[in-house]
Amino acid sequence: MMLCRRFNLLKHPTAAAIRHISDEEHFQNLSKKQQNPRAATPKAPLSNLGPCLDLIKKHDYEHYLCILISPAMSRRSLSALRAFNVEVSKAAITPYSTPQEREINKLKLMWWRQVVEGREVAGSPIASELRTAMTQRNLSKGFLLRLIDARLTPVRYTSLHDVERAADDTFSAVNYLTMEVLGNKSVETDHAASHLGRCEGLVALIRSLPLLASRGVCLVPSTTLAKCGVSQEEIIRRQGEEKIQDVVHDIASSAHVHADHCEKLMSTLPLSAKHGLLPIIPAKLFLKRLEKYDFNIFHDRVLVRPPTLFFRVAFESKKLNIAANIENLKKLKTINERRKKKG
Repeated sequence: MMLCRRFNLLKHPTAAAIRHISDEEHFQNLSKKQQNPRAATPKAPLSNLGPCLDLIKKHDYEHYLCILISPAMSRRSLSALRAFNVEVSKAAITPYSTPQEREINKLKLMWWRQVVEGREVAGSPIASELRTAMTQRNLSKGFLLRLIDARLTPVRYTSLHDVERAADDTFSAVNYLTMEVLGNKSVETDHAASHLGRCEGLVALIRSLPLLASRGVCLVPSTTLAKCGVSQEEIIRRQGEEKIQDVVHDIASSAHVHADHCEKLMSTLPLSAKHGLLPIIPAKLFLKRLEKYDFNIFHDRVLVRPPTLFFRVAFESKKLNIAANIENLKKLKTINERRKKKG
């Protein structure tokens, strides 16, 4: 029944998500008015949510699915956060950016910095949603600013540790903010979010190889290239297939390590925190698909999105909810038994 309802949400995602969140906010506002009739929290118009979801669906589909399955009370703030991340990612200054693109993107990033620091926003639904999320969820400005600053300089990696440090400033920073939206601020949740971010960063590096090669760019760390006996030029020209597969295998192995650490830590975290770590599922599915094709990132099928992705993520989410319900029933049973003994 739950999967059917979520399938309908996926079929008409933007309208359904807006309608679902609208219902949640109606009851939330009703409860606040009953407690304090004069209390009113300024909110961005609900129509701003549509552009956020559309942007995420187009540029970050895996996290878009995770948002649809996330707790309804947090879904709007998560949409604002992910849409902001897409916007600053699109404005990133890259090694292949032209001088004109660098100047334009720098101005865009400076504008987003002003939005985060409190500038009045008008005409930008994503900026308006972000400001609302910052106010309602008390999001850390430091993490938001880190996301912007990380995109101001073209990246160059010497080792995989450099890739992981860059991932901490981008992917992990978004994950820390996701935990804040879900109401989980602790050392344990941040540790798991960090491993997830590093895994996502390494996966993103692997996925980017074909696109960057077509633009004459290779971001594989120099130590990894030396270890596998391959040059940047060979990767760009797709020469030496076996050596390139060794390079991809080396990066994927590090991603697997972080994915395993994240999954181990998930078992000790509360349910809401586990929902924030659901992106580990599409990341691991990609790594498995990569292994299936012998780490040949240039194979036609490796980067194709599996048609069952949504159902895999939804199934894992349902398992988490069932496990949480069982745990709550056990706690209630224990409480009732204690009351009977006292009585």
